[in-house]
Amino acid sequence: MGTRSLERFFQPETIAVIGASDRQGSLGGAIVRNLQSSGYGGTIQPVNSKGYKEIYGLPAFSKVSQLSPVPDLAIICTPADSVARVVKQLHSLGVEAAMILTGGIARARSWQFRPSSERLDRIVKRTRMRILGPDCLGIVIPHRSVNASVLHVPVKRGSIAYIGQSGTLASGVMDWAYSRGIGFSHVATLGRSEDVTLPDLIDYIAQEPKARTLLVQLDEIRSGRSLIRSLRAASRHKLVLAVKNNRFSNSPLSSVSAPRGLAKRDDLINEVLARAGVLRVDATDELFDCVDALSDRRERFGPRLAVIANGRGPAIIALDRLLHDGGELAELSDQSKQVLKRDLPSYVSAENPLLLNPELKPEQLTAVARTVLADRQVDALLVIYTPGLGTNPLDNAKALIEVAAHTQKAVLSSWIGEYSVEEARAAFDRAKIPTFDTPDNAIKSYMYMVQHQRTQELLREIPESIEIPVSAQHANLNKDIRGRYQPGDYLSPPDAYELLRAYGYSCADNIFRSTISDVVRDASGIPKPWVLRVHHRDYLFPFAYGDNPRERVRSVVRDLDDEKEILPAIDALSNVISERFPDSPILGYTIQTMHRALDNLQFSFGIGRDNEIGPFIFFGGGGSTADILVDRQVALPPLNANLAEKLIRKSHFYQVLQERSEYPDKDLLTLERWLVAMSHIALKHPWLAGLEVNAIRQQIGRYRVIGVAAEVGEPVKCAILPYPTELAASYTSPSGGEYHVRPIRGEDEPELEAFYHRLSAESLRLRFFSARRRFDHTELARLTQIDYDREMAFVATKGSVLFGVVRVWLDPDDVTAEFSVIVDDNSRGERLGFHLMSRIIDYLRERGVLQIYGSVLPENGPMLKLAERLGFVSKLNSADGIVEVAMKLNKEKYAWQAKRMYPM
Repeated sequence: MGTRSLERFFQPETIAVIGASDRQGSLGGAIVRNLQSSGYGGTIQPVNSKGYKEIYGLPAFSKVSQLSPVPDLAIICTPADSVARVVKQLHSLGVEAAMILTGGIARARSWQFRPSSERLDRIVKRTRMRILGPDCLGIVIPHRSVNASVLHVPVKRGSIAYIGQSGTLASGVMDWAYSRGIGFSHVATLGRSEDVTLPDLIDYIAQEPKARTLLVQLDEIRSGRSLIRSLRAASRHKLVLAVKNNRFSNSPLSSVSAPRGLAKRDDLINEVLARAGVLRVDATDELFDCVDALSDRRERFGPRLAVIANGRGPAIIALDRLLHDGGELAELSDQSKQVLKRDLPSYVSAENPLLLNPELKPEQLTAVARTVLADRQVDALLVIYTPGLGTNPLDNAKALIEVAAHTQKAVLSSWIGEYSVEEARAAFDRAKIPTFDTPDNAIKSYMYMVQHQRTQELLREIPESIEIPVSAQHANLNKDIRGRYQPGDYLSPPDAYELLRAYGYSCADNIFRSTISDVVRDASGIPKPWVLRVHHRDYLFPFAYGDNPRERVRSVVRDLDDEKEILPAIDALSNVISERFPDSPILGYTIQTMHRALDNLQFSFGIGRDNEIGPFIFFGGGGSTADILVDRQVALPPLNANLAEKLIRKSHFYQVLQERSEYPDKDLLTLERWLVAMSHIALKHPWLAGLEVNAIRQQIGRYRVIGVAAEVGEPVKCAILPYPTELAASYTSPSGGEYHVRPIRGEDEPELEAFYHRLSAESLRLRFFSARRRFDHTELARLTQIDYDREMAFVATKGSVLFGVVRVWLDPDDVTAEFSVIVDDNSRGERLGFHLMSRIIDYLRERGVLQIYGSVLPENGPMLKLAERLGFVSKLNSADGIVEVAMKLNKEKYAWQAKRMYPM
């Protein structure tokens, strides 16, 4: 996997088309024609076993073995049963990349092709060739004049990269986009690709400067953890949008069911894309509306919308959609209202939305729009225009364009109609002002902008520190449980409660006994009143209930106050269990102190697992009267205080808590701690296949666990890597200074800003290659909230003060890493730079990275001397006016790795 040899697909100088023919309907012939019509400047090598001398005017080959020179890319269009043989022949020739456009191999209903599919998979693993497909559409790179696809329409040049799983859907999207003049930098689909995956394509295309925006089409989530990391890396530098189809597991065309404990897997997909910084849209046509709305103003958008309309009806449509989708209507300031009253007739209200005359004049629109956009309480403006007698669509459009040119705020337009407003819409397109056919579509696009802004803010927020009481026994507990349980087992109640107590949870007093006589004998050791639980095998697993709450057997008797009540209660429950679960033996009994929920507030939370995405955290309302799946909200670990708070606030339980709590902030803080602790459990105990905890609100700010169930599974890592605490260490300088050297974290943003502020202008110039003094929150967040899979940064601190930073950016295949380092101006003699560089080199070498490199200004003598002492090789790049330094860390295993290393 990875981006190995993907340049063969996207920068081929020679392309062989296997199975090409000039007969009508030939798949290979369509590829040759598209390559020729796109103006491809490389060599095309058609191959046909029937011995054609020419195909579409090109010299043809009858055998793969005759190909010379060896093609960079082979496109296979032969019958399904021959594909595996062709791949072997290509490999023998030395071809590194092939696209399989042949249909049928991937289709489960085409049973006759299964042997070909299985044989192809074996050959791919053995040859290490990069294979895209089968059943893919092909690849189009307009700025390189490459159309190696079966598309029936040309693709215009642009800055949008379209990456999809469905070739047929991509074909329709390209047809739709061509008719609207939308251009692309790259178009690629996977089909059923077992080698080149969606994360591979995202990683490669995200590094292409021509691709400013990535549109990702998903039918299914495959390689889930890799996909999340690729999307997170891409969304930090590009606008990334996704449309995810197959929302419902009960669809006959869906092959993925919801993970246990969730009613809908789609809720988890929403969270995955949000944590990756990706904007999810509902339909493919909305992708392009969002690109128009977001591409130029993505960092300057706010949620408060003002609406100007020259008709009441269209304004009502817009407001209905806005309020339905949870949008925010801006409240105009008193100053703006006073100005508007001077510009508007007395019968027109100066309130948002502003309803102007149907005979709208450009002068009035200009005055009103300028006042609204100047209001600090307004973040975005939507103008809705309906053509009619006495008003000119184009003149009003020009007026709005002029106003929009002098503001940094988002301006959207909806000129309703078709014939009369065609010129106006064209003018908006030229001015890059998003324009929509209807107010409804405009609001949908606006709400996507709001959603995207929130997603980006989530990536850039400064997470709060939160202390979690963790017992020192958790490591021994982990080892003990792994030794006594196998995947598929449940944890006994004592072990499940011990796990929670090790992380600071307050749990109800209880005892578990395997026999009736023991539970009766020992019950007096637990404070009264009691709750009796009878545990049987099929009910000790988490999520051991059906979709219908009435079908659940709770196996609980409450309010016992005497030992004499225990036996009758056990007999009654045992009879029900024997009747409803005849094959589920009773395994034991729990006596627990009964705690009543304050305001009857009960909730559930814990850990679930998705086969592709891995562990997730859930939270929501609980109790015997609630269908808990309805309120179950999800988030991906690791969680910090901010993410935990967002998870809680999404739940219906939190809304009820807000109504009933006298101190909601105190309650919220406790719940945040509990969820962050649950995140720690998910990270430190990856063998937990499921953990379901039921708890109550006992007092203001105090909660207690009253039930827990846990299942053991094979260890699975979280999709988002946690903070690597194991990399922290101390450093004593030659002068005796004690430093703490550790990976950077999101909470370091204020310290990093203060560190940069203390540095001299010359130090900053040598580090950033330009004179600068200010760093905004967006940039600082990107530098501190890093993805530890694709980037690493160590900081040297004394207390809360930061004295140095070393940083590396890794390529997706761990071949190379680019470094930067900077230390405090007053730390000379501390050898901080040498220590930080040594630490990052050791980290990269242990990880298996092959080479570290960097760029240094020629006048930066101390850095060049440091690089020489560490063993770097240097070379002057006179064209760019910099010195390039590099050092080999590990030996390459494959030839392709050597080609990717920084040349020295």
